[in-house]
Amino acid sequence: MSKNDFSSRTAIVFGATGCLGKAISFELAKLNVKLILVGQRKSKLEEIDDNIKEITNLNSTLVPLDISHTKSLEKLSPIIFNKFKKIDILINSASFFPKLSPLNHIPPKDFSKIININIIAAWNIIRIYEPLLNMSDAGKAYFMICKKKKYKEPYFSPYSITSNGIEALINNWKKEIIKSNLKVFCYDPGPIMSNLRKKSFPGENQDNLVTPKKAAKKFVNKLVQSYLE
Repeated sequence: MSKNDFSSRTAIVFGATGCLGKAISFELAKLNVKLILVGQRKSKLEEIDDNIKEITNLNSTLVPLDISHTKSLEKLSPIIFNKFKKIDILINSASFFPKLSPLNHIPPKDFSKIININIIAAWNIIRIYEPLLNMSDAGKAYFMICKKKKYKEPYFSPYSITSNGIEALINNWKKEIIKSNLKVFCYDPGPIMSNLRKKSFPGENQDNLVTPKKAAKKFVNKLVQSYLE
């Protein structure tokens, strides 16, 4: 399969307005992939779409929604089926990272939010969109996680719980679909230079971080290679 064949592929990117999701969307656009971009803010999605149009003449499908709203995720599925009939590539880069805090200082609202966005939404995405992925001849789903040892240290407990939880979900899902054409993966992009990172790790040496563009290129190259194997 050559890169030119990706023009027949449809990809949905959850968290498309985040720094990594946006960079991945740009890299996929270079392959002429049909894009469905999901993010909370319509204005940010439109800005990404405008920039993508400078790469390709294709219009992206923009979906402003909060992935913690189960009904919104459910309503989107038949719309995608009616328009595209399938999903070839699913990428979930959406996540919530609260400020570092001792367990007994975490506001219940923040703890619920990280569970809802990082775990429950991931489960809903699996549950709702697996049928569309199975309609592809080579469906692939990627869920971003963080496996660095640092995240198992004190004050990281909510993020560590959710990252481990996503990994457990995907590993079990992988075993359940072993006889299908669908392939699912956890992917750790490593520490990425972003405003969120600066807020979470003040004073961190920026030389140890990769730019979203470099991280996205590495990820999409891996994705392309998986179709060539």
